[in-house]
Amino acid sequence: MKPTLPPRWASTLLSWWADPNTSEEVQGDLLELYDFWVQTVGERKARWRYALNALKLIRPLAKPKSSLDYPSPFLLSPGMIRNYVKIAFRNLAKSKGYSFINITGLATGMACTVLIFLAVRHETSYDQNHVNGSRVYRVESENIKEKHSYPGTYTGMANALRTDFPEAELVVPLLQVWGSTFAVPNSDKRFKEPFIFADNKLFHLLDYQWVAGDPRTALSQPNTVVLTRAYAEKYFGTTDVLSKTIRLDNKQDLLVAGVLEDHPATTSFPFDLLVSFPTIKTAKPDIDLNKWNGWSDNFQVFVLLKNGINPAQLTKRFQAIIVKYMSKEALADKRFFLGPLSEIHYGSNLGGRSANLPLLRTLSFIGLLVLLIACFNFINLSTAQAFKRAKEVGIRKAIGSNRWSLIYQFLTEAGLLTFFAVLLAILLAWIMLPAMADTLAVPLKSPDLFTWQTALFALVLAGLTTLLAGVYPAFRLSGMAPIWALKSNRLAYGKQWFSLRQGLVVVQFTVSLILISSALLINQQLTFFRNADLGFNKAAIITVGLPDNKLENLQALRNQLIESPLIKDVSFSYNSASAESNWMQAMQYRKGAQATDIKTQMKMGDSHYLDTYGIQLLAGEKLKDTDTSSASFKLIANEVFINRMGISRPRDAIGQRVYYGDGEEFATIIGVAKNFNVNSLHQKIDPTVIQVVPKNFYQAGIKLQTEKPTAETVQAALSQIKKAWIATFPTHVFDYSFLDESLAQAYQSETRTAELIEVSTFLAMLIACLGLFGLATFTAEQRTKEIGVRKVLGASVTGIVTLLSKDFLKLVLIAIVIASPIAWYAMSQWLQNFEFKVEIQWWVFALTGLLMAVIALLTVSFQSIKAALVNPVKSLRSE
Repeated sequence: MKPTLPPRWASTLLSWWADPNTSEEVQGDLLELYDFWVQTVGERKARWRYALNALKLIRPLAKPKSSLDYPSPFLLSPGMIRNYVKIAFRNLAKSKGYSFINITGLATGMACTVLIFLAVRHETSYDQNHVNGSRVYRVESENIKEKHSYPGTYTGMANALRTDFPEAELVVPLLQVWGSTFAVPNSDKRFKEPFIFADNKLFHLLDYQWVAGDPRTALSQPNTVVLTRAYAEKYFGTTDVLSKTIRLDNKQDLLVAGVLEDHPATTSFPFDLLVSFPTIKTAKPDIDLNKWNGWSDNFQVFVLLKNGINPAQLTKRFQAIIVKYMSKEALADKRFFLGPLSEIHYGSNLGGRSANLPLLRTLSFIGLLVLLIACFNFINLSTAQAFKRAKEVGIRKAIGSNRWSLIYQFLTEAGLLTFFAVLLAILLAWIMLPAMADTLAVPLKSPDLFTWQTALFALVLAGLTTLLAGVYPAFRLSGMAPIWALKSNRLAYGKQWFSLRQGLVVVQFTVSLILISSALLINQQLTFFRNADLGFNKAAIITVGLPDNKLENLQALRNQLIESPLIKDVSFSYNSASAESNWMQAMQYRKGAQATDIKTQMKMGDSHYLDTYGIQLLAGEKLKDTDTSSASFKLIANEVFINRMGISRPRDAIGQRVYYGDGEEFATIIGVAKNFNVNSLHQKIDPTVIQVVPKNFYQAGIKLQTEKPTAETVQAALSQIKKAWIATFPTHVFDYSFLDESLAQAYQSETRTAELIEVSTFLAMLIACLGLFGLATFTAEQRTKEIGVRKVLGASVTGIVTLLSKDFLKLVLIAIVIASPIAWYAMSQWLQNFEFKVEIQWWVFALTGLLMAVIALLTVSFQSIKAALVNPVKSLRSE
């Protein structure tokens, strides 16, 4: 009799959806029942019964287990968690070497991330404590042709806003003055301090805490001053200072009208001395408070907008102000806009300290990369150790452990490792915090590390790191088939041309190579900055600020200084040959009916200016100290200036007239100087003129006799300069700086970036080498018997070392190929920030690749040589 078969569709469903652990037994039982039903009730009913029972056995419809079965424990019950932790401790203790590498790598990456979090959080928390902060804006100026904006504006802007902007609830002008002398009358206490001119509206614009005084009237009268608590104690030793006086520049007494609590570290307004705005008339009589033909970044205007006012709409209204107070023609070159308070920390501000947004982004990105490299180490070493865990996993699954319990076990081990890594990371962060704060110039202290925000960040970081580093190994190990694991005691990778483990190693070395290449190129650019020909001599020049520019005082100071054999020359000027803040002047060259406007940087210096700073004269003659008459203004122009005039040969520019703006006042060019960098090397060389303007001499440049003075020579020269200073300005504080050091301040951001990348490179390479060392150890252990066989057959130690090392060197070569174009593109984009820059050379990437190959070879060779020297008898003996 021909045997009948049950419905094929029911058998197929059963094979797809039944419990895979019992599907074979269930199908066998059903087939036996089907044969019985065919004989007792007939084939038709037997097919129906088979189909219905098959559907009942599909997992969504299956009945629950009998109450006679043992219930499965809840996988996250306290007892199970204790079991996970206990086994995790045993496994970590069993593999001490791998645990140490994992914890050290993770801790290093997490410490780096925590420190970067502290720096970024500090820099992004400025000016967040003001109640009306969202309505506070600063009026900023833009030069349309240059596509450059400035934080300062015209002094006439404050009155214009009060008149023409009814939407402004408050208009608050601030004028900052640098380097004035403050003294306590009838005392020897003298300090050189910056200060701010402000009025009472400042205390309504921003939130201040008062110790003493009335914020409504403190700065309403001339010759009054408000101090912070720290400065009250600095000058008087107490905060009970109302009605006491301090003397400004030995000229006028200021009555203390209030004391403020010290400002927080995260403020863009760190003012310790606030002088009443009406005092400007007597303290700075040359300042015109309604001026529209020149501005300084030291004068800034803030507005508090009324509720509901859109600042974008007001920006359009500035065009009417330009037409009303300047001219219609100025619309083509000028634009004003409102910058929100929340953004002024990321640009120039009166606080003198700003955050560099590109540096913060670079910082955050590097922190993420270092953490990822540490997590990749964990994944690599965990999957490598799976070789030792294969039999364990097989036995667990054979005796009934399901996959989720294994996943929880492996995640517990990852969490335990991460917990120890977090503890070590906090310790490392505490040790490294002072060095990082000094490198980035961020005012961070140890208490900043132990805050609830940092604790929350560390907790989230630990959770994410556990998942990131533990999920893949957990799913990879728990997915092994028990029969295969018990039989071979190995992980099945199948036919893979390139494994995930190798891919992660390539990523680690790619990141390290990019960082090394970037560090080399940034240091090349910084070396170029230090050694570049600026068109003048910056060496052995000491600069000193001048408290006044009376001709008799300046001449007396010069006479005393020149008498010293250590001093070569002395020049009085507005500022040095190169400075970050320069006097901008609109000039015009007229040739017939045609007029050429030239936006000019004006250097105001005396007859010694060229010699002191070593500026080369190409044609004409030097300036004289008598070239100050308005009827015979004379100046020296640089090459860029005469090129804008349309003149190519320097001698052809001698005798030409140039006008100040569109007026009739003019000056005659008597000399042409070789181009020199009036700004930092970030910017191109602008049209520049040098003119004698004694009323704007605020600095003395003192050139020493020798270009490379010794420390003893410098100290002797400073002693003589100070002696001459005290004789000329006995009531003022002597303060000095070296020109080359001042110019180096312009490249602080690049210097910090270089230091940051160097440290990050070291950390990335340390973590990568730790991982590489662990993988080399694992490889050597896995191939112990192979090495023994090769040695018995005559293989040399060198051959075995080469055999074990070549696979890792192959990964390094792949990383070099990937990293080189990425590093080239990143650094070419970075170099676009500079007008003067180095060329990217191919040898930088070749050197980087060679360095990384040597480091990788040294890391691997230790374990390779150790494995190659093992006695083959020990390697080949049975387990």
